[in-house]
Amino acid sequence: MRQPSELPPQLHDKPFTLADARAAGLSRRRTRCRDLVSPCHGVRTAATTPSTLLDRMHALVAVTCAVVSHATAALLWGFPLPASVANVDVVHLTSRPGNRAVRRKNVVGHQQSFEPEEIVAGSRVHCTSPLRTWFDLASMLSLDDLVIAGDFLLRRRNPLSTLDELDAYLQGRKGKPGYQKAARARILMRSGTDSPKETELRLLLLRHGLPEPAVNVPMFDETGRWIQDPDLSYEVERVAIQYDGGHHATPAQRRSDIFRDENARDAGWRVVVLTQWDLTPLGPGMEPTAVTRVRAALVERGWMPDRGPARRRRSARTTASI
Repeated sequence: MRQPSELPPQLHDKPFTLADARAAGLSRRRTRCRDLVSPCHGVRTAATTPSTLLDRMHALVAVTCAVVSHATAALLWGFPLPASVANVDVVHLTSRPGNRAVRRKNVVGHQQSFEPEEIVAGSRVHCTSPLRTWFDLASMLSLDDLVIAGDFLLRRRNPLSTLDELDAYLQGRKGKPGYQKAARARILMRSGTDSPKETELRLLLLRHGLPEPAVNVPMFDETGRWIQDPDLSYEVERVAIQYDGGHHATPAQRRSDIFRDENARDAGWRVVVLTQWDLTPLGPGMEPTAVTRVRAALVERGWMPDRGPARRRRSARTTASI
């Protein structure tokens, strides 16, 4: 069987449109050869090229000139998303006004306008900026999931934005669809988190009437020596909360965690260690054990539910005056 002719260099190792193929001198027959596959209508790529989500996006953007957005852009940026939304088989594309929303298999098409700073040009695709991506998620996520995504935006290490940038951006989005939910989420968002579970736990405690804990505030002993940055903490009551995910199960990490928590207890802190089991109620209408255990630790340290906020304000003023 006759081997297909070599592809021109500009078409190697990337998706190309049929218009690109014609411009490069390829015949219609050549674009139908078995060494090429069609990741989407109107696009070809080498059959040996690995197929990934980014490859599919590249192919779709090449033929539609749309911008990767919503949940698909969130996946590119690494936002934590619920399983119901994080579907890699579906690509969200947004067309600018004047272009019809994309209508293709396994594509959700949108049509919206963009400011120049809301689009980030990558080497293979254009996608919405972190701030615009988070704002667009308001139409897809619950309030809690939007707060979790927002805290990721403001995370402690390698944040994608700052509070000032977020507030300025929201100011410019007033009146737009999704603004009301985004504004409610902004009230609940906190910067400096390390994991989505920190946010999930913080929101759970607030929802059950407990005072809001601080996030990753450094803990020191009486000599000023740093001990740890607990995931969440109540400095007045000296209660520290650690959420231990799956990676804490390794022997080395367990030894490190024991040493971490013993140092905190020696410094006079009450340490509450929680896992995913503590966040999920055992049955309908039952209180999550995370709430029960944290409440018990606070009460043990003198917190009174009926007078908690006032007591905490008085303690904060007393501490500030020392």
